[in-house]
Amino acid sequence: MPDLYLPRELRGEALHPAAFAGVPGFEQVARFGTRVALRNGWREWLLARTGRAELAGVAPACIAAAALAAPRNEPPPNSVPWIAIAVHLRAGLTRVHLDHGGLLRLSSPEQLELAAGFGRTFGSSGHALTPLPAGEFLLDTPGLAAVPTAEPERCVGGDSGELVAGGTGGAPLRRLLSEIEMWLHTQPLNAVRVSSGAAPVTALWPWGSSGRIVRPELRPSPQAPLAFGRDAWLEGLWRLQGQEVRAPPERLETILAGPAGAGVLLAEAGGELHADRDTLADAVSRIDRRYVSPAVAALRNGTLDELALILNDAHLQLQRASLRRFWRRARGGLTGFA
Repeated sequence: MPDLYLPRELRGEALHPAAFAGVPGFEQVARFGTRVALRNGWREWLLARTGRAELAGVAPACIAAAALAAPRNEPPPNSVPWIAIAVHLRAGLTRVHLDHGGLLRLSSPEQLELAAGFGRTFGSSGHALTPLPAGEFLLDTPGLAAVPTAEPERCVGGDSGELVAGGTGGAPLRRLLSEIEMWLHTQPLNAVRVSSGAAPVTALWPWGSSGRIVRPELRPSPQAPLAFGRDAWLEGLWRLQGQEVRAPPERLETILAGPAGAGVLLAEAGGELHADRDTLADAVSRIDRRYVSPAVAALRNGTLDELALILNDAHLQLQRASLRRFWRRARGGLTGFA
């Protein structure tokens, strides 16, 4: 789950059993699994598991660019690529923040409309916005420095001021983002989204420029695991292996009924928020019912040999024998991932 990160000082209270009830699958994984902290996050872990560890230092945007159906125009030598995600930022009394429903996955027509408008407004500066298959964008910014920016999934629930590091190095990017916000305010696309009950796009959140700016090697691998989810970086990594990422199924049983072998499933809490009345706890409970509890049951009956669950940079791994560790104390809710 890539979008359930919490600052360490908030984890104990936010992941308290009372906050997340109805998640028996998560609770069993936390009770019986072997835990390892991932210092560099789930993406580097996945690179190692897929035999592409050499890409660990490559800028994530360069990997995401491999997901483009057709090669984009060669950017200028001084251009910095970013993964740009459309977001809806909410204004509170004292801050502007990003919640789980604010990570927007635009449809292909919406992406094309926004990219065309961006080209008309910012194209003279050399900036380009190119749609990516997962509903995100590749943003090319000639002349801007590759300053560190936070991945939006790691900032959900936090202040949007966490986006760009302070100092003079990030000033040009901050100016561009302010101009983009003002431009978005006038876009007809937002009027259409609001009239249909969808949240308007209030900003583009760029990340993924830090690292080596290279074109990764295409290395087809028929043995690559099946992958399910919506994420530009994941899509690019699988394209580099000659494979495609599939849409998440309604239930895990669909994956288990497919070809035997390893599989990767990316489940986002934000994608499970189906209505304004839904809470984050509702979304996590739904993911438990659809994927996590069935995975534990499949491990118990021998359909699965191994299960790895990553949440909040905590990696918990189970084999069938792990479920016999009855002496381990049960922990309610998501406290085992704090």
